[in-house]
Amino acid sequence: MRTLRWVVVLSLWGPGGVQGQDQPSCGRPFPSWCGLSAEENESLLIVRQATRSYQSSAAAVADGFRPVGADAPAMGRHWVSLARLFDGEIDPARPEILMYAVVDGRETLVGIGFGYVVNSGEDKAPPPNPFDPDAWHVHSGRLDMESHRTDHEGSGLHGAQSEPSRLSTFRNGHGQEGAGISVLHAWVQVENPAGAIEPNNWALPYFRLGLSRPADATPQVDRAISLASLGTRFFIDRAKLFTDEDSGPASGWAAALRGAEAEVGEWWRTRPVGPLTSEEVVWLGELWGRFGLAGL
Repeated sequence: MRTLRWVVVLSLWGPGGVQGQDQPSCGRPFPSWCGLSAEENESLLIVRQATRSYQSSAAAVADGFRPVGADAPAMGRHWVSLARLFDGEIDPARPEILMYAVVDGRETLVGIGFGYVVNSGEDKAPPPNPFDPDAWHVHSGRLDMESHRTDHEGSGLHGAQSEPSRLSTFRNGHGQEGAGISVLHAWVQVENPAGAIEPNNWALPYFRLGLSRPADATPQVDRAISLASLGTRFFIDRAKLFTDEDSGPASGWAAALRGAEAEVGEWWRTRPVGPLTSEEVVWLGELWGRFGLAGL
């Protein structure tokens, strides 16, 4: 029955339904959608249309969403509907998670997440939906802590698995313990060059500043420029949660990050308006390494 509902919903929102608005095609609305199947494209179009009413976070609050965790540089802040999270369904018109990022001092919708609870001993297969099971990832700790993890990126500390003792069991609103929450992110408002359903969107730090991510940007450049838009607090907290006490810069993670933030802030305040130059990209990458921040 649930699979049939997906077919019906997709057909209603497809060529015979709202086809006059943003019909999905390769490269529309974003080039990253080209890597998805037709059914995945259609479902993202549904959620893109359905979440237009949530451009304001006030609308999200009125509909039962609440903010959880930090505003991550490459993800924004998760706003979760517990009612949807625990209903056991994945509905393209009713996502469980909204992702907001601060842009020009205002909470701005940048993406969404589908999610469902995975209880201890249960199969992690998601409820019926068109996405590959491998596209989902499980958060097994507190949501406020999990928002600081970037370990699905596959390199350095971003590829290290957190120690089980550092993570607490997820507890739902009914007092039941479980293994966690399975989540799939979808970038339906802001283009993600890495892929429409990749967890992290490192074009987001640039979007916050009114820029496009340069083609020659590296992970170090991405992280460095995030210091101009609230990234410092995130990385300080991340260092406390996921790094060894004896590792990192001699001055300590917080001092090094504050020093890098000061340089980036001064550069940002005095640079001319316009796209980043190649020289600026090189400088940002070198700055991240110069302050000993390569492990974050």
